[in-house]
Amino acid sequence: MMVNLFFIFLFMGFLKKFKLNLIYVLTFISVYLVIYTLVGQPETFYLDSLFYYDGISFILVSLSAWVSILMIFSSYKIFRFKEHTFYFYSFVFLLLFILLLTFFSGNLMFFYFFFEVSLIPTLLIIMGWGYQPERVQAGMYFLFYTLTASLPLLLLIMYLYMIGGSVSLFYSELLFYSFSGFNFFVITAFMGSMAFLVKLPMYFTHLWLPKAHVEAPVAGSMILAGVLLKLGGYGLMRVLSITGVSVMKFSPYFMGLSLASMMFTGILCCRLNDFKALVAYSSVAHMAMVIGGLMTLYSWGFMGALVMMVAHGVSSSGLFCMVNLYYERTGSRSFFINKGLILSFPIFSLLMFFLCASNIAAPPTINLLSEIFLMASIMSYDYIMLLFFPLGSFLGAVFTLFMFSFSQHGPSYNSLYGFVHSNVREIHTISLHIVPVNFLVLGSNFIFTLY
Repeated sequence: MMVNLFFIFLFMGFLKKFKLNLIYVLTFISVYLVIYTLVGQPETFYLDSLFYYDGISFILVSLSAWVSILMIFSSYKIFRFKEHTFYFYSFVFLLLFILLLTFFSGNLMFFYFFFEVSLIPTLLIIMGWGYQPERVQAGMYFLFYTLTASLPLLLLIMYLYMIGGSVSLFYSELLFYSFSGFNFFVITAFMGSMAFLVKLPMYFTHLWLPKAHVEAPVAGSMILAGVLLKLGGYGLMRVLSITGVSVMKFSPYFMGLSLASMMFTGILCCRLNDFKALVAYSSVAHMAMVIGGLMTLYSWGFMGALVMMVAHGVSSSGLFCMVNLYYERTGSRSFFINKGLILSFPIFSLLMFFLCASNIAAPPTINLLSEIFLMASIMSYDYIMLLFFPLGSFLGAVFTLFMFSFSQHGPSYNSLYGFVHSNVREIHTISLHIVPVNFLVLGSNFIFTLY
């Protein structure tokens, strides 16, 4: 697979001469090669303690490849107006390559390196193709929040190397418990977890997320919501597998904060009038469910968190893509301008309804399955936590229905009738978000084989 991606990067130098259709073909080929290689190796394998692959890696790599191809479909405007097209597609493929190496890393130092390097192409996409001058500030928020929170993780990795001479993912748990006192490895577990809790992000460390989403181009928002937030969840899964029961010392506090933040975020979203900011804050609420499920350390919590990451990665990416389609036509993200859209873009309204249905975990979407797993895990952990989860989920449905009804119904903005209606490429892009969310539930038995 790495050889396949190397040849793809080799051909990137010729993209300036190609038309958009050939770029699509090349993208499809790259995704096909990745998925074909993965399907051909379904079992866990190790490669010289540097690379590691299991079912979780398979799912998240497939998600990365899927979101990357949809990023290119949704970024037609960049190609049309020739806004440094070559560099944009180079950064997209570079980011995909780095994400694959991150998910395949069996060495903690390698994982940390690629985890941090993924910031570079993401930051370049935000600052190079963002909409407003404030994108520089958003990029700095994104950079310093992530780098600052990641330093304790580096200290943890260095500590494991000093006491055991290895940073392999397979021996780290043994090293962690063999050479530490309980109070000390509670502190180190906290330090290692914070890097990924900021990346998810957890409430109070989430301020970089709305800024980055609002100022990023559609491709930047899609990759942030679809994959990079899940990188934090993946890292938290690996750290929790190493630190184990030591996390139980502080997990109730993180769980309570996360579930309470679902309510805080839901109330905040009901007051927003910006399309993109509302979708960005909804990511904070959904990732709070992931944190709550992981902190239980139950297998149902891990399964629910993994399914939620996949479901949210696809549905949230689709919502950002849909918001961008409206923005390209109206020139605004405000609900006061984007009103009565069902009269002007009826097909978009239907697609928007399906995306909103997935965002509120309506059946038969895979989002519903994830919330059932998470609720069962949290209820088994502590019945008091169950007071927060249904209310937070209810508020999520409230602001999602508010977003749909306020934008699609009501008096229409008169000048909308002069805009171009939907085309096949746009409908195809949104449909590729909707289909997986509604049909992946048929293959959900694969999740039960992971734990």
